[in-house]
Amino acid sequence: MDKNYRNTDWKLLLGMRVKYIFFIIFLFIVVHGQSQKMPARDVLVSDSLSQISDTEFDPYGNRMCWQTTNDNSLWICHLDTITWGLVIPDGKEIQVDTGLTPLGSTSNAAEWGYDINGTYLVYNKSILKKKYIAIAAESPNGTWSNFTMLDAAHRINPHASQNPNDSVMAFHYISSIIDWKTKYKFIDHPDWERAVWGFIDAHWTQGEQMLTGINSFTNQVGLFDPPERKCPTQLTFDYQDVYTKPYMWHAPEHNNARMFFAIANGNEMRVFKETYLKSDSFALYMSFPTPSSNPLYTRFASPEPVVYNGQSYALFMASSSPNETECVPAEIWIAKLDSIDPVFTIVSDSSISIRTDPESFPTNDQLLVYYTEVVDSIAPYVVYRVHKCETGILGPGIPTGEKEKSNIPVPDLTVFPNPFHDRLYLRNSTGNERYRLTDQLGRTIWEGNDLPHHDFHALKQGFYFLQIQSGRTCRSIPVSKQ
Repeated sequence: MDKNYRNTDWKLLLGMRVKYIFFIIFLFIVVHGQSQKMPARDVLVSDSLSQISDTEFDPYGNRMCWQTTNDNSLWICHLDTITWGLVIPDGKEIQVDTGLTPLGSTSNAAEWGYDINGTYLVYNKSILKKKYIAIAAESPNGTWSNFTMLDAAHRINPHASQNPNDSVMAFHYISSIIDWKTKYKFIDHPDWERAVWGFIDAHWTQGEQMLTGINSFTNQVGLFDPPERKCPTQLTFDYQDVYTKPYMWHAPEHNNARMFFAIANGNEMRVFKETYLKSDSFALYMSFPTPSSNPLYTRFASPEPVVYNGQSYALFMASSSPNETECVPAEIWIAKLDSIDPVFTIVSDSSISIRTDPESFPTNDQLLVYYTEVVDSIAPYVVYRVHKCETGILGPGIPTGEKEKSNIPVPDLTVFPNPFHDRLYLRNSTGNERYRLTDQLGRTIWEGNDLPHHDFHALKQGFYFLQIQSGRTCRSIPVSKQ
């Protein structure tokens, strides 16, 4: 994922603190009286004064990698497979390399990569004030060897393909001198650099060595096949909209069809599905705004697709900024991507906190989410500490409810009449729900707390989604206006 960490010198720290204080004051004014008590599912799993920044998780090895902010070293730390906390609270278990490019001047720390030959880390190193791509390869005995590609300078933000069945790992990156193209290499020929012009914001397809990205001239989503080296295939044609952060995966619940989502105009997630298998033709499957009841959290940040137990999900931050490290408070959410029965669940706790970099982690029993909390008020330096969240989504073979795999009590909510003419009512309402009615493109038609007394007589006939925020869950129910 793209990260844009700031340097932690005193000027930036002062700016961050001032910005955070003003945001908290504004947030208190806006949402005072709306806080709710939530079950304890969000747990700190690192030292309270740690500096574990930009974590990336390896589900095959039950571990994470991260980069220090003070001396720019690359570390690995395993997870305790009983508690799923860090085996070393400060994260410093195995040092892989030193001399990395500071996070304040690059967009990302290390990323995991895989192929049939093993496991890798791709990252940035600085030599004589120039930035280079580096690769660390793991040997069968668990040691690491490092290689820096000195053939081309000013390269940053490397991301590796992550399919262990690939014959050779590929990795893409960009230039720190803006040139509006994505560069890529294969690890068996590190001296061969190739580029895709006019193709930015690229991400690897889950389970396939293909890249989704954005056409820098049209702001539309495209698909690129690195081995073929042809021009990217355009996938969206909404020229009035600006797309960012496209991610593609194979959806087991749809016969392994390819699906992708992208963020439209910063505040709407649009999900697309193949019109038929093995095609480059996609149609809109569903869309939605951020499910947060906080009126400030209208932006999606740091989204990623998640496939677990045969179902597709989207993990993301709901924030006031589309940039995940803008140092403003955020909530962490996971959405079940089902156009008939979508379910949205907040996994972070109810406190107002600067959160960033959510990462999914599948276990045999459940789907976990880790994120980084950024704190700068309890130490003379910025604190980056790791939290673990239970999503309530359980593993295969574990009995669950018929609807959503969740350990959160969800009331049996029914909207009636459906279809409706001018009024909508909620059966089994507690009186504390918040509602949002959206059209099929995710645009908000109405939102508020008093559903039964709102008159929808002037609303056009058609299909809509009624989102119901109740406690920690958000239900989205299709409704029809006649």
